[in-house]
Amino acid sequence: MNPLLVLARAFRWSWLGLVLAGAGEAGAQTFCSVREPNRVIREMFPAHTGFRTEMLEITAETASKLPADLPFVFDRREVTRHPLFIVMEGERIVGYVQARTQPTRWGLTEYVWALDAKLALLDFRVQRSREPGADRLARSQLAAGLRGLSLDEVRRRWSAEWLKGLQSRPGLAGIDGTLVEGAVAAGLKTIWLTQEIWQVNRRSGAPASL
Repeated sequence: MNPLLVLARAFRWSWLGLVLAGAGEAGAQTFCSVREPNRVIREMFPAHTGFRTEMLEITAETASKLPADLPFVFDRREVTRHPLFIVMEGERIVGYVQARTQPTRWGLTEYVWALDAKLALLDFRVQRSREPGADRLARSQLAAGLRGLSLDEVRRRWSAEWLKGLQSRPGLAGIDGTLVEGAVAAGLKTIWLTQEIWQVNRRSGAPASL
């Protein structure tokens, strides 16, 4: 990666840490919430037998740990608690569902991402967006092109050429590139937060449920 880009991102995060430190929770509780969890989980995990909810708390410290080469940032309204849905088949965890928000051409777009039990990308929905074609995005072949990829695998692939290839998949004609890029970035954010907060809490024995 270009050293100047890394330095630029490092500077941005130094500045953003000051902004995040002062961010309040007013209005943030619903900023990244899954609006219809029962329906969404049923669609993404048709064989599931139930799910439970745990809370991820994003703090300024959490945001400051974000590696410089990941292609997303945190909105100040994300600095609060967010529900993580842990999907079960019997006693076995089969996946995770979380809502994440990314900037796109005409404002913020809310995506709901499902991960498999190994924290690889599985499927997504567009929950709210002003973008033309947003309703077609989840019906396209984008999720199929990402399914099974881990954070590190997407990280290695991420480039303008790779994103252009994704945008050429069936069903994506006429959909703005920022909507496609936002979907991938939201998926990576979902993986990173689940690893950074929930799995770390499990290993340390810290309470995560509310």
